Amino acid sequence: MSLRLCGADGALTLWVPADPAKVRLSVKAAKSGPATAARVLAVAAAAKGALSFLGYQTQKAGSELALAVASVTPEEASAQALGSGGFTPDDFHYMCLKTHFRKPLAFSWDALAVARSELGALRSSEASLAGVTLEPSSRGVTGYQHRFREALQKDFDFPEALSCVWDGLRPGALSPGSKAALLRAALPGLGLVTTA
Repeated sequence: MSLRLCGADGALTLWVPADPAKVRLSVKAAKSGPATAARVLAVAAAAKGALSFLGYQTQKAGSELALAVASVTPEEASAQALGSGGFTPDDFHYMCLKTHFRKPLAFSWDALAVARSELGALRSSEASLAGVTLEPSSRGVTGYQHRFREALQKDFDFPEALSCVWDGLRPGALSPGSKAALLRAALPGLGLVTTA
């Protein structure tokens, strides 16, 4: 197994751990205000979920995978401000998924409100599909899972992985059983704790 990570020159380079099953994950930012610190936590959770989806185990010892997260501009958000605005850490986590972690995250309360709305719609889809007992169409869901896997392997491209999930949820894209299977695999792979 390997990951294609973005190097300092912007090109994708292959990263292959010494022990394919064990990875030590380190996620940091050069500058750290309250919003950037929260973004580091969101990226770490998403990267840990992605590594698990890809078959790796994150441990205290193992091949080190260090990710550098770009800062949030401007540094307006804090946990206290998010809570007083009626936002949750999951809303901010989802907002972070929409911009590649190597790019600065342009914070605005309006963008956070959009993220909360989209996450709410995703959770509604998850809830409505929770009771689906139909078997997924292996042919239907396999293509979406492959695309999802490719996005995660390509420098943890969470925006593309998220786009894949939304494409699979479009009306007529997949059967209900396949949509449920896609969500069961993808949400933990994005570091989003499932509601069920």
